Amino acid sequence: MRNYLRRLDLPRKASLSDIQTAIQSSMEDTTDFQSLADAENVLSDKVFRTYYVRTYTQYEAITAAIDCLDSPAAVDSQQWRDRIVEFEAFEE
Repeated sequence: MRNYLRRLDLPRKASLSDIQTAIQSSMEDTTDFQSLADAENVLSDKVFRTYYVRTYTQYEAITAAIDCLDSPAAVDSQQWRDRIVEFEAFEE
């Protein structure tokens, strides 16, 4: 999952004007315009941004939990490793 805020070097509670300024300055420095256009679409809309931040926060928590399970000291009493399933993209 892409972290648009980290990509733009912005805090989670950045203002809309800060986001637009960061996107404009990033457009001058890169050729990855599609990624920046995606970031602008997601971060500029208040509802999309709220869902994105919540989803990304959950993604980070799940990633951290998986990393803990992979540590040598982890005790997997609930067999979480067996319950983790890779998600496949939907094809249209």
